[in-house]
Amino acid sequence: MAARRRRRRQERMIALFLVASILTGIFLYFSVYTETPEYAMQEMVEAYRAGDAATFRRHVDLKSVTLKAYDDLTSDLFKYDTQLSDSERSLFENFYVLIRRQMCQGAVKVLDTYIDKREWTLPGEILQGRQLGIDYDLLLDRSLIRHTSFVGLEGVEHHGEEATATFNVVEDYSQTPFVLKVTLKDLANESFNVGGSELEIFGRKMKLPGFTFNLSGSDWKVVTVDNYREYLDAVSPSLRKNLADYIDATEEIVFRYNRRFEGQQDVFISLQKSPYGIMTTQQRAETSAYITGTIIASLEARQKELDEVPIPQGAQFLAELRKESTRVTILAWQSYIKGITENSAADLDTAASLHKQELVIDQRIEEIVHNSAVAKNIPTLP
Repeated sequence: MAARRRRRRQERMIALFLVASILTGIFLYFSVYTETPEYAMQEMVEAYRAGDAATFRRHVDLKSVTLKAYDDLTSDLFKYDTQLSDSERSLFENFYVLIRRQMCQGAVKVLDTYIDKREWTLPGEILQGRQLGIDYDLLLDRSLIRHTSFVGLEGVEHHGEEATATFNVVEDYSQTPFVLKVTLKDLANESFNVGGSELEIFGRKMKLPGFTFNLSGSDWKVVTVDNYREYLDAVSPSLRKNLADYIDATEEIVFRYNRRFEGQQDVFISLQKSPYGIMTTQQRAETSAYITGTIIASLEARQKELDEVPIPQGAQFLAELRKESTRVTILAWQSYIKGITENSAADLDTAASLHKQELVIDQRIEEIVHNSAVAKNIPTLP
């Protein structure tokens, strides 16, 4: 009987210990672990993969991150622009310091949209195109943000009131692996203090110990990407070489067709000449046939030759711009044909609008080819 009672007592103690352990674990998890930067980063990773924009945004201070990243990105923005003099380069470097706030607001808008919709868009308004002297779309491409894939969280380390998290990422074009380091800070600010005041007792000043209690718990957020500049330096040389190789491989094709297009432009202008300023029916027919059989055919032939050239990963952006230029140019000519054959003002307006789009794309292509950081003004249409 005594042995049985001892066994039952031991079983109760073990059961009580297990219950206490479980309750302690639950308490520690919800009161301690959930307030740590490790938990914040795990939650952020899960939110990113699940498309939970609200949770992801809760753990990243996008405004702070983009400000530091902008400085890293623009530190050598004008280094490879051979068309700028030293004085112009200095002028633009100072200018981009002045517009830092607007540029970063645009970046936050782009990132917010991507987090919500998983779509890369442009910020619009003053940053829609080139009002500030730069192609924002090209800037995003140079930032690598649109072609960097997240692999996983590597670890989190504490440093007093801050923490550092490391993430494995890979740049999609060059397949370059990299470990990004970010700094986290606890931005919780709803707190109150107890004690810490000075009292005078029997003529002697004494300071009572003070304690700080956080009403809202911890609020760990990523505030900077510490080695973003190192990431750019690790990847960009490879991408620039890819781009240079592709430009060299397509240089002869582009030059040959540019010469051909110049001659075709002269013929096109001559076909439209009329002593009365109005094209005759025969002129319209001849012009339409020339555009279809010669100009559009040449555009399609050029694109076919370009498509046959292997495209290095770092040149994807340029290759896609060239395809888009060909597509828009053909659409512009087709609208022009419809406008003159059907006497349609609407189609002629469409042709003019598409031609403007083509000019913008072609200008972007030229800037990439010549390593231009500063966008030139869009040519005025005659």
